[in-house]
Amino acid sequence: MEEKPIEENLSNPRPNGLVHKVSNYLIKNSPGMRVVKTALAIIICLMIEYFRASSSPYYSSIATVVCLQPTLKSTLNSAIDRTLGTIVAGVYSYLLAVLLVSAWGLSPNSLEYYALIGALSFPLMAIMLVIKKPAALAITVIVFLVIMLSITDTDPLSYTIERVVATLVGIAVALFINWLPLLNKIGTRMGTVDIGEIHKGNPEMSNR
Repeated sequence: MEEKPIEENLSNPRPNGLVHKVSNYLIKNSPGMRVVKTALAIIICLMIEYFRASSSPYYSSIATVVCLQPTLKSTLNSAIDRTLGTIVAGVYSYLLAVLLVSAWGLSPNSLEYYALIGALSFPLMAIMLVIKKPAALAITVIVFLVIMLSITDTDPLSYTIERVVATLVGIAVALFINWLPLLNKIGTRMGTVDIGEIHKGNPEMSNR
C-alpha cells in the first residue's frame, strides 16, 4: 500500500509545487496588466513621435495614459469620447488663436492672454457638458491648454493640427494596446484582465 504514494510522488514531483508557488507569488505581487499596458503604450507613443520627428513627443503619451482603461470596451468608449473632445478642443483653440493672436494682436506671453485663456476654458467645458460628453472633459481641457499656452504668434493652424494629431496618436495606441490579444491572454491567465463588458450597475468597476 505504501508504493502507491511513492508512484504519485514520482508523477508529481516537488518542483511543480514550487513553480505553482512562485507563479502565485508573481501574480499576487504583480503591478497589474493595466500598469504593464500603460508602460507599453507610452513606449509605442514615444517611438512613433521619434519617427515623426515631433518637437513635443510627450503629448501623445499624456493622451494614451488618460485614455487607457481597464477593459477593451471601456477603452473603446473612452477613445470615442476623447477623440471627439480632441477635435472640439482643436477647432476651439484654433478659432481663439486666430481671434486673440492674429486679430487682436495679443502676445501669447502677456498677462491679458493668460487671463483670457483661463476664462475661456469655461465655455469649452460647458460645451462638453451640453453635448453630454463629461468623460471627455479632462482631455478636452488638456488639449486646449496645451495648444493655447504653447502656441506662437505665427501659423496657429499648423501648431493646432500637430497637437491634435499627437493626441489622436496616443488615443489610437491606447486602443491598440488594450485590444492586443497576446496581452489580454496573459492578463486573463493572471486573473487581472476583463475583456468583456463592464459590470453593469457598478460604476466603480470602470474606474479601477
